[in-house]
Amino acid sequence: MVFIHAFPLDRSIWASQVNPLVQAGFRVILVDLRGFGESALGETDPAMDIYADDVIGLLNYLGIGRAVACGLSMGGYVLFNLLERFPQRIAGACFVATRSVTDDIQERFVREQLGRDLLRGDRHRLGHDYLNVLFSPRGRRRFATEAKTLRRKIESTDSRSLAAALEALSLRKDYTSLLPKIKVPVLVVGAELDQAIHPRHAELMASSLPRSAKSIINGAGHLVNIEKAGDFNGALLGFLEGFFAGRNRPKDRMEQVA
Repeated sequence: MVFIHAFPLDRSIWASQVNPLVQAGFRVILVDLRGFGESALGETDPAMDIYADDVIGLLNYLGIGRAVACGLSMGGYVLFNLLERFPQRIAGACFVATRSVTDDIQERFVREQLGRDLLRGDRHRLGHDYLNVLFSPRGRRRFATEAKTLRRKIESTDSRSLAAALEALSLRKDYTSLLPKIKVPVLVVGAELDQAIHPRHAELMASSLPRSAKSIINGAGHLVNIEKAGDFNGALLGFLEGFFAGRNRPKDRMEQVA
């Protein structure tokens, strides 16, 4: 299992998924996309192709031929890129709080403006605006400590990394036409109270995927895997066991890779 995080976060958002999956016998790989967490940005500003290339490079380094990949929000866009360009490497997919469509004109304008603000040194909007949409209103109160930790991570991320990722998000492809061509098993997870990606996107995606399961988790915001970790883990493990029952898996392995 390879987990790909959301913007503007890092691999730590998957902490609640590690032990349940490892205990179920899965090898768990947590990835920091370039410029986030402990991964360096490098000299080339990333695009979705580059993020996806990095994931494939990591699988190659670890000697993994095929993996099930799970992407949340921006991580889902990277996962679409992987399924289009490296379908032979993806054994199954889990799309969480993400969508197949690209940005509209207004969304692109907002991302571009935010990127310019970041490069000018104005970081207030990023921490304030994104934290307001990452959790549901109730979740912001219940997970206040986690929200503070995430805000510190966002504030410590280099502005160039954030601006480059915003540009990559703005320029990503529309993958709606790819959905009927995805032949591997897919789990689509939406969140009832998601203020960033409406759960209707999960329903639309699932209806176009040939081999899909869908879970709309009630009472959760964008970071559904944190707010409703038990429900999310149950849906993911049920999907994995249902589609991949009987496969031999290495035991008790978790790796965090920058």
